[in-house]
Amino acid sequence: MGEAHGYLKHLLGNLRAVRERAHISESALEERLILGPGWISRFERGASVPSLDMVLAILHETGAGLEQLLGGLPEPEAAEVERCIFAEQSGKNLTINFSYANFDAKYTLPNSTLDDFEVVIKTLRNGLARLASIESTQKETIKTDSVARTFLEAVARWPTANPSDLWWFVVYRAYCDPYNHPAQYARLDFTQSWKRTGGWALEEILVRHYGPFLKTHGINVFIADGGEKQVLVQGLKIKDRLEADKIDVVLTGDTPKGPRFFGVVHVKASFAERRTDDVPMSLVLNKAGFTTPLWTMDCKSMPGTDPVNRGELGDVNGKRSAKRKDIEDEGYFTGCFSYNKLTQPSPTNLPAERRVWVCDFADPDDAFSKFIRKRWQAFRST
Repeated sequence: MGEAHGYLKHLLGNLRAVRERAHISESALEERLILGPGWISRFERGASVPSLDMVLAILHETGAGLEQLLGGLPEPEAAEVERCIFAEQSGKNLTINFSYANFDAKYTLPNSTLDDFEVVIKTLRNGLARLASIESTQKETIKTDSVARTFLEAVARWPTANPSDLWWFVVYRAYCDPYNHPAQYARLDFTQSWKRTGGWALEEILVRHYGPFLKTHGINVFIADGGEKQVLVQGLKIKDRLEADKIDVVLTGDTPKGPRFFGVVHVKASFAERRTDDVPMSLVLNKAGFTTPLWTMDCKSMPGTDPVNRGELGDVNGKRSAKRKDIEDEGYFTGCFSYNKLTQPSPTNLPAERRVWVCDFADPDDAFSKFIRKRWQAFRST
């Protein structure tokens, strides 16, 4: 979060008294420190928290010392550490505060506590802490595992919350908080790191949530490595070009002769890059009789103080989005399964393979697993 609060805001307010005592204008001090217009005002009112070296530079230019900066302050309250994401108790509800573009945003979790929030954040922190003492070849695995475990902890503690919101407003924001990572990664751009780690973690989440249950029905859901994907593509003997690295999660069914491939699950947090990455493979596999559902959090929101994660599969003013038409009309995928509660499910009169379904993580015996089981039953009879 960028804005100061509590004791820190009082302390930064003293910067103005220090500057005025030295008879230096805001613009003059900005010129001396090579700052763009408006920075000194933001510091003095606590709208932005300056770094320690910036505070020391201001004191140096104004000829002041730390005793003047600290003069007249109230007694310190309980320590409040400024974080990219933090929670506050509001009666029976929990308010999650986080930075979103230029806004100080908030998201409310009904019937939750600070203890719940701390457990979820510590799941991520403790998982990522392993990065400090492992070989570089294991780092991506550790990050992926940490994010997957954190999300599954979140949906277990907040079962009535929108899973897509927990992914987008809680887990993603917590991952981007540098204090949740080992100090050796202090300069890493975590928004860039998230793009890869978040994608892999979603695949893990699908496998961990549904894998054990589907296994009891003779279906295997797993993430194949690069070599396994190449062998899989070559074994399909499909003339159309298939790029092995575009395969996310593999579906096979048990037979007396061993596992038989019957599809892939396309896993996406949102619809970004969906056309170029997933549609071509899905259409080819669909044509050959395989199962290729889209499994998505359908994350999309506009920055603001109270952002709403509407996604792209909800009806807007009674009109279907182009994304829905791709699924319901064009059949780009073998069905679509969204974990955003604001997604509008398709009418039940549509074929199952053309429908948008809405799921959550309450029980693996849900619409997604039922659909996969029916597809396998139909496929193995061919």
